[in-house]
Amino acid sequence: MTTANKTRPIKIAFSDFMYGYRSTDKLSFFNNSDNFVTRALNGKIDYKVCDMNEADVLVYSSFGQKHRRFKGKKIFFSGENVLPDYNETDFSISSCLLPNEPRHLRLPQYIHYVDNPENLVKTSTWNPTQVLKNKSAFCNFIVSNPRGPERNRFFRMLNRRKQVDSGGRCFNNMDMLVYDKVSFIKKYKFTLAFENSQWPGYTTEKIIEPMLAQSLPIYWGNPDVAQDFNPRSFINISDFPNFEAAIDYILKVDADDELYLSYLKQPWFNDNRVPDWFTPSYTANTLIKFINAPWSARPRLYTNRGLRDHAIGTGLKRHITSLSCKLDNLLWTAGWR
Repeated sequence: MTTANKTRPIKIAFSDFMYGYRSTDKLSFFNNSDNFVTRALNGKIDYKVCDMNEADVLVYSSFGQKHRRFKGKKIFFSGENVLPDYNETDFSISSCLLPNEPRHLRLPQYIHYVDNPENLVKTSTWNPTQVLKNKSAFCNFIVSNPRGPERNRFFRMLNRRKQVDSGGRCFNNMDMLVYDKVSFIKKYKFTLAFENSQWPGYTTEKIIEPMLAQSLPIYWGNPDVAQDFNPRSFINISDFPNFEAAIDYILKVDADDELYLSYLKQPWFNDNRVPDWFTPSYTANTLIKFINAPWSARPRLYTNRGLRDHAIGTGLKRHITSLSCKLDNLLWTAGWR
C-alpha cells in the first residue's frame, strides 16, 4: 500500500513530459521540482521529488515510454486529447470528461496558460464599447500544427469571404511569425479558436487566449464547452448546421456593432466566477486521494497509442489525416490553395 504518512515523506517522480520541446508552449517547459502537482501538494502533505527508481508514486505523460519501467502506483497526465488507459495506469488527470470514473480528475488544459484567472472576470469597469473602438482588424488565425483538418478548412473558407490574418507557421499570409499571441490578437475583433480535434471536455488555450486579449473567439471543439465558459460570450461553430452558415453569421456579427457588443458584454465565465479548477486545492484534494488509495502490484498492459487516436481514428486513417493536413499547408505555401 502507498500512503502519505507521518513517518517519511511520500516519494514522487515524474517522467515522459515535454522538457523545452516547444518554445512557445507553456506545457513544454515541465519542471520536475516546480509544476502543477508540486504546487498543489505544497503544505498539504509531506512529499519529496525523487528519481523514478526511488519513487512510491509516478506521475507521467504522453511523450515517452520510460514510465513502463516503473512498478509502483502510477498517475497519468495529459494536456493532449488522449484518453487514459487503466491497463497501464492506476489514476489519471486530463481534460477529458469522464464523469463516472472515480480514478480520473478532470483538469482543463487551459488553466496552465492563465497566470491570473481574475483577469478573465469582467468587473463593473469593463467597457465593451471602448474595447470595440480599439479593434482595427477583422480576424486572425495563429496555428503551427497543421494536423487539424476542420480548422484548416474553415480558415480557407472564411478567408475567401474576408481576409483572415494568419500569423502562425501554417497557412501564413503575413510574411511574419507571431510569437506573442495575446498581444498580437488584441487589435482583432475575432479570433479563430479551433481545437486540433473534438472530444467532450477537451478545451485548450485556443479559447482562453482571445478572451485574455478581449477578442471574440470563434470556437470549434469540445461539445460540452458550455460547462467551462459562458456560451453567450463566444461564437460556437457547433451551433450551426455547417461551416457556410457559421461564416454567414460571423460576417453578420462583424457588420453589426450592437450584435457584436451583445457577445462582448457577456462574462467569459458562467456567473462571472472563476471555476474551482483554477485553485490548487481543487487538484490537491483529488491527488491526495489518489496517493492515499490502497494499492497493490498488478500486471500492466501497454499498447502503442497515438495522440487523438480515439477522436481521429487509429492506424492508417490517422496517418492519412496527418499527411493530408501537411499537404494542405504545403499547397497553401506554394500558392495552389
